[in-house]
Formats: sequence, structure tokens, C-alpha cells
Amino acid sequence: MKLFFRIAFIYLLVSFVITGLARDITMDLALRALYATIAFGSTIAWAALWILPLFLIVPFVMGLQNFVSNLSVLGYAILGSTVLQTGFSFLKSKIPMLVPFYADRPLAEFDRWLHGGSDAWELAHRWTEGLPVDRILPVYLSAWAIPGVALALIIAVSDRHRERTARFLTLYLCCWLILGNVFALIGSSAGPIFYDVLEGGERFRALHDTLAVSGVTESHIGLIQSYIWSAYADKGMEIGAGISAFPSVHVGIATIVALYLGERSRWLILPGLAFLAVILFLSVYTGYHYAVDGYFSILFIGGLWLALRRVTLTEIALPRLLVPATLVTVAQR
Repeated sequence: MKLFFRIAFIYLLVSFVITGLARDITMDLALRALYATIAFGSTIAWAALWILPLFLIVPFVMGLQNFVSNLSVLGYAILGSTVLQTGFSFLKSKIPMLVPFYADRPLAEFDRWLHGGSDAWELAHRWTEGLPVDRILPVYLSAWAIPGVALALIIAVSDRHRERTARFLTLYLCCWLILGNVFALIGSSAGPIFYDVLEGGERFRALHDTLAVSGVTESHIGLIQSYIWSAYADKGMEIGAGISAFPSVHVGIATIVALYLGERSRWLILPGLAFLAVILFLSVYTGYHYAVDGYFSILFIGGLWLALRRVTLTEIALPRLLVPATLVTVAQR
């Protein structure tokens, strides 16, 4: 777990450097960085409350002495998760500054072609017409946030399998760093909900009307959409306010959750797949994403998972100039 923290800390430093290149480093920027760190630390602490029963069970499974000797693992998991989310928040807000949104038109057209001439959001609303979808909207924010920001902590508390721990922490880091940053830059896009205001016209006017009728616009999700657009328009750096549609980190994390549950127990694969299906559906239903954003994330995470299962992570050494340890350190310390 030390390696996880080191990588996250280096990532945070890189995000500050890129932020500094994109805009002047001021006291205001430094204070926002501190505020972001505290905010994400509080979020992770909140998520920890949901896995508190594991803290009560693990000492009996591991033995009290062994559990106490591994408390440092929990500390590294919490610190690593906090700085990871802080770095991601800063970098995500810089995506349109580094690569202006350009991919919405091709993504929207490809999405429509892929679904037989209909936009994916239309199908999502058509198939669930009359159903109480509003009742599962919190899954996209609150329920997802637990593994989204605290998966490393969950693994640290509950999993003693070294290979699996290293594999899923690698997937987790790749989801945020590669999907959420590298591919987000390559496919810089804002998503259906912001398409018209960026591209002009009324390509997604019906989406906005439908979201208003369904109550999504007035929901917590709708308020957040307004919040992140205001932050983008003001070139602000508010917490979690970055805009990036392709690919979907939400779906990427949900895919990791499904795979992890499936590896832990064959009986857990069904709730894992159900969670993935709900997150993919809501990402389209709410207008945050084109369906292809989620499809790409599933293919990327699934393909990487298959590749990692074919190698022994304990035999892969990272460059010592960067991190003086091997990936096994993630699980051993």
C-alpha cells in the first residue's frame, strides 16, 4: 500500500505542475488545493463509516496482533486515496484548457448510429417510462462514491490476497489516471447535457425537456450539472467541477467493482453486474454521457483485467528512479 500512496502523491505533484502551467500559481490556488484535500479526506472518512463492520470483523479473522501491526496499511490507503482524488480534481478541470472540447459531434453521431438511429438517452427513457427511476438516482452519486473514492481502503481492510490486491489497485489507478486523464484528453468532450450550449443548435433540446419532466433537472444530479457548468464557464477550480464525458470513470469504477466482487465470490458477481448495469444506465439516462463512453470504459478495464491476470505482478518492477519498490509492495506493506 506504500506504493499506492507514492504513486498517488507523485500524481498530485504532477497535477499541480500542469495546473501551474495552465494558470498562474497563486495563494488562492494553494488554498483551493488545501480545501480540496480536506474535502476529499472527509469524503473518504464518510465512506469508511459504511465499511466500519469490516473493522470489527477483520481483527478476529487476522488475529488482533497481526491486525494492529498492519494498521499502517490503512493509513497509506486513506492518504493515497485523498491525494489521488485531489490531483484528479485539479487535472480534470484543466482538460478543456489543454485540449478544447472537440469530440462531441463524432461521439454523438457514432452513438446514434450504434443504437440504430436513436440516441442512447432516448432509449433509456423510453424503456423505463412509468418506472420510478428517481429512486435509484442516488446510486449514481452516493452509492458509487464509496468504491469510487475508497476502494483502496476497502481492499486494505478486507483483502489479504497479495496478487488480487496488487491487480485491483493497479486497475483502480489506471481507471483514474489513464481513463480519467489520458483518454479524456484524447477524446475531450462535454457530453449530451452540455452539447447544445457548446456546439449551438438544439441537437439535445429534447433531452433537456425530458430531464425536466422526469424530475432529474431539479434533483441533486441536476443541481450538480448546473454547478459544474458554472465552474467551467467561470474557469473555476471548484471541487469535482471538471467536465469530461469520454470515457466514463463512473462506469470504469463500476466495472472494477463487478470484477472484484466476482473474484471474491461467484455469488457476488450478480450484484456486481447489477451495480455496473445501473451505473451505465444512469450515466446515459441523466445525460452525463454518451453510451459509447461507458462501453469504452468497460472494454478498457475488462481488457486490462484479463491482461493483468496473465502476469505475476510481484515480478514486475517499476523504475527505481520513480518508485523504489515493486508492485508487490502494494499488497505487502
